[in-house]
Amino acid sequence: MQTSETREVVAIIAAYRPDPSLEQGVRQLVQQGIRVLVVDDGSPSGSAGVFAQLTQAGATVIHQPENAGIAAALNAGISVARSESDPDYILTLDQDSRLNPFYVQNAIETLLRAASAGIDVGFICASAYSGHSVPTMGTVGSFSEAFDPMQSGFMIPIETIDRVGVFDTGLFIDGVDSEYTMRVRSAGLHVLVGEACDIDHDLGQRDRARLLGRPLVVFGREISFNYHSPSRVYYICRNGTALTRRYALKAPAWTFRRLVEEGKAHVLRFTFSTSRRKLILAALAGFTDALRGRTGRIPAELERRLK
Repeated sequence: MQTSETREVVAIIAAYRPDPSLEQGVRQLVQQGIRVLVVDDGSPSGSAGVFAQLTQAGATVIHQPENAGIAAALNAGISVARSESDPDYILTLDQDSRLNPFYVQNAIETLLRAASAGIDVGFICASAYSGHSVPTMGTVGSFSEAFDPMQSGFMIPIETIDRVGVFDTGLFIDGVDSEYTMRVRSAGLHVLVGEACDIDHDLGQRDRARLLGRPLVVFGREISFNYHSPSRVYYICRNGTALTRRYALKAPAWTFRRLVEEGKAHVLRFTFSTSRRKLILAALAGFTDALRGRTGRIPAELERRLK
């Protein structure tokens, strides 16, 4: 049986205008004997210096000709990884994620223990992001099944990619991880939480909910919400609706739970954000385009209107 010490892992980092701090993350991975591919998703010319530093740190940088979204970036990395070697696992990462020192080892050992217990594993995901535990949906044997994990930290056996394919480029961003999770599950495979697989990850801008100019406090807890730009809300609503239509009958419990979580975020966002008018416009356009079957990048004219 293969062990975690004999594995070949290729880490793929999707990057757009990356912060220079990414160099440290690359060095940490390289020092663990992991091959690192950084896919530049059409960053502006001002990022050239950072990419040069990443090359010096040991990464291979792949430059995409235009900003094509995270799914396309990850797929480009997978294609290069497989053309240049025969990796056992693909590890997908965001540019603002930093793994704990034993993440890779723990993820692979979780997968191997599950496989030895007769569990068909599609991939392993993180156990926590910056101290926030990944939501789960029951157990498989002694292992936790992830509910709807973020793609940063996916440890994917190459056999899974052979079986279900790569990421859905039509989604561009948002929902790419959810769609892959459900496609893997639809193939009869499990998505398991890696034991002690913690990631430090930027969870994004959080805004305070305010009522009459004062922070809103409910049951002693101050209410806040993740702020996203109007263009990002377009993708969230469009792709979320597309996933609902795709999996409502196949996985009703998962779909309903995801809708509830998204709904709570939308209520706070549309009620308390200072840019609520543009956010609502973006959401309506996203819902409409989902019903039309539109995919890919946000229409240029709409993107201009939302700025």
